[in-house]
Amino acid sequence: MDGVITSEQRYWDAAALAVYEFLNDDYEIDTTSLMKNVAEIRKKIFCGDKTISLVKERGVNSNWDLVYLVIAAAKILNTIEDFEKIHDYISNLNRNAFEMYDYFGANSPIGKRGDELYKLSIQYFQEWYLGDKIYKEIYKNEPKRSGKTGLVQGEQPILPLSQTKEIIKLIHDAGKKIGIGTGRVKYEIVTPLEHWGLSEFLDSNRLITYSDVEFAEAELKNVTLTKPHPFMFLKGMLGKDYSNEKLINSDYDKSLAETTLVVGDAGADMLSAQSANIPFAAVLTGISGLNAKGYFEQNRADYILGSIADFLVEV
Repeated sequence: MDGVITSEQRYWDAAALAVYEFLNDDYEIDTTSLMKNVAEIRKKIFCGDKTISLVKERGVNSNWDLVYLVIAAAKILNTIEDFEKIHDYISNLNRNAFEMYDYFGANSPIGKRGDELYKLSIQYFQEWYLGDKIYKEIYKNEPKRSGKTGLVQGEQPILPLSQTKEIIKLIHDAGKKIGIGTGRVKYEIVTPLEHWGLSEFLDSNRLITYSDVEFAEAELKNVTLTKPHPFMFLKGMLGKDYSNEKLINSDYDKSLAETTLVVGDAGADMLSAQSANIPFAAVLTGISGLNAKGYFEQNRADYILGSIADFLVEV
């Protein structure tokens, strides 16, 4: 979804503000001022987006985990402002997503993914992204700091909406089932899809969100199913009602992979698809843009498209 249909700009803004608030939690924070200066804050925290590109190439898919890794490194390095040092530290670790989660879980004061401080960082992210009003409606709690208007209000598709809708409708009318595998939780994806008029072209049984991942992890216990694990795409291929236990035990019709295509913008998407033996089409509309082409070529993506607009030619 993000980097393929929707722009991730507002998510990265929310991630930067969440990192800033977490690291400066002991100081007075003016939320209105931070919202006005979000572009400058993001540029500093993610080193002109270099850190975002870095962790995505390592297989990190969730912006919650982007926040976690930057905070975890900051805590190890005992800094709240030297983000170039944080970028270099993560880069020099030379670990993939799961290895970084394990490393920081064992070595950073923030603890493991899922621990209380991780949950606090997610709370900050959700407050910035959703804004005070929606946050209170969903979580039934007051935000820690009020005055957050919500970055979700600025969500936009990557391509013009009319073109996006034309492409999705074209694929649907060609008899293809269209699903989504996204790191967003359910309520964050349903709203824009309905608002943009895209829901009618999607197979609801194949709309897999981070909420489905969380449910499966709780059901199966002691497993990590976020990308680059293939769970999300396999679940989309098999359908929401397919047994999670059978899925992770590889008890399913493997031939279905031959008639499935995963479309994504990030290393996590490609690694997930490849581990499930599902063909993968990369689109160059993610954080790295055209610069990602060499990465996808090197890692043998089955197809490389400029954007989903290329389906107007390919389908």
